[in-house]
Amino acid sequence: MLHGAQLIFKIGLLLTFMGLCSCASLEPQTKRSLGSRQVTPQRVFYTNFDQVWRAAHTVIRYTIANENQETGYLETEYIKGVDGWLPPETDRKPSAGLRYKLIVSFAKGRTENRDSTRVTIEKRIEVLRDFFSEPEIISSDGLEEKVLFYRFERELLIAEALKKVSNEDSRN
Repeated sequence: MLHGAQLIFKIGLLLTFMGLCSCASLEPQTKRSLGSRQVTPQRVFYTNFDQVWRAAHTVIRYTIANENQETGYLETEYIKGVDGWLPPETDRKPSAGLRYKLIVSFAKGRTENRDSTRVTIEKRIEVLRDFFSEPEIISSDGLEEKVLFYRFERELLIAEALKKVSNEDSRN
């Protein structure tokens, strides 16, 4: 009898342990967070600050609400969801109450004796349900930020190529 009770107890412990492990493994791990705050997308470009600042102005096609090159801050006006960026797989228009703005910050630095610039893009998305209620804040999926980083990089590569060509032409 005692042997059967021990076996049932061990099976119960094993099932409890498996249940705890399986619940933990089924949690979605899509977004990394620090406490309750989402991690903001950042990227370091190994070029000087002025070139990255110009590339950002070339790439960002939205109306600029506030900018300060000295502090490395750029903020767009609110963009209506229907006028903004849509992921390629989206087949329907967003809600008329959706709006967002981009906040881009730049930080000068040096990495391995080279100029570097860290760029952080924060996309603040709000849904306005009605006139009286507070806007609902939605977290970004990060796709538009990735596209902007890619476009920044392409602009910087094009600027570097044009600079090389112009230097070669001036020598000849």
